[in-house]
Amino acid sequence: MSAPPGWYPDPQLMGRERYWDGQSWTDKSRPWTGKAGVMTEHVAPPAPRRPARKTLTRSRGSGSASGRGSLPEKGLSARPRPKAPVAEGPHRPGVWPMTVSLATTVVALAGEAAIVGPLTYAAYLARPPWGAAVPFAAWCGLALLTFLPAARSWTARTRGCREPTGSERSGLRRPWRSLLDRAGLPDERYRLMVTDSDDLNACTSVRGIVAVTTHAASLPAPHLEAVLAHELGHQRGLQALPVFVATHLTVPSRILCWVLRTVWSPVVPMWKRAVAWQRPIGFVLVFLLVAVAASVTLLAALPTALAYAAAALHRLAKTSTDHDADAYAVHLGLGPDLLTAVETHLEKAASEGEFPLPLTRRAHHLRDTLPPA
Repeated sequence: MSAPPGWYPDPQLMGRERYWDGQSWTDKSRPWTGKAGVMTEHVAPPAPRRPARKTLTRSRGSGSASGRGSLPEKGLSARPRPKAPVAEGPHRPGVWPMTVSLATTVVALAGEAAIVGPLTYAAYLARPPWGAAVPFAAWCGLALLTFLPAARSWTARTRGCREPTGSERSGLRRPWRSLLDRAGLPDERYRLMVTDSDDLNACTSVRGIVAVTTHAASLPAPHLEAVLAHELGHQRGLQALPVFVATHLTVPSRILCWVLRTVWSPVVPMWKRAVAWQRPIGFVLVFLLVAVAASVTLLAALPTALAYAAAALHRLAKTSTDHDADAYAVHLGLGPDLLTAVETHLEKAASEGEFPLPLTRRAHHLRDTLPPA
């Protein structure tokens, strides 16, 4: 007995639904709405069709591919999108993202303490007892300055963000206002900035700054609001703690890495000069440079190792934090729009011969996260 006619998840394209007429798959498809039935029987996926050569051409200016499965931006904005109900109660992050976030924070703070601690002790020996307060106060002062809006904006600019242009601001105003109203947040709590990128999501590590890419800023309003909800999810709750630590409390580690790169950078050029000179003095200078660089590296081995460990934990936590940010968008009722935006970006990448595996896994997880209609 075959499954009854109706809309079911497309067996070939994630994030879309295809109509089953009771005997076979039809050509009717639509974005995922969350109202599709469950296919309890095994049905073979529709046979792929080879489109005509002229349908494979894509406009470089529009950024969308033609052919089956493509979703032109104009069509997306014209099609009505059902909104999922907003979940009641606050959004609670998963146990694994919380665990990794706390572990990353602890390791990062341990690395900074391994740098600031010896400096504090040296300052204490030089000027007891108030000398010990100078390094610690400077370290904490850099973090406290970021609570000022001007300092946050300057930090975001150093990370590649900028203020939106006039046209971008007009396009972002309505989705951003709708998102803040949906989340019940005041306007002055977060600031919206833009980063020049063709990716779907921006990666900002500045507290209180929600960044959106230029590609996402050109999306239809419902999908743009869903992408903004994902970015806002990175700034909520415990997700903001590792962001704050990694941006504002790791200044000593970044200075240390700059010092290590500086002391090692003259070694290779000096070696080439020594070989060209064919004089013993050149090789003696190389030996002295290596000895100084090795001594500095040995003294800074512990904080450097902790800094690299914190960076590795941060990369490990990226997938789980992305999933939690997607869950926040679903919590606000923007899950279907976010899934459509992700799938559209995947289709565009596939038309260009790229297959971003992390984004594909994220789409799978997001589809499983969507609540039933």
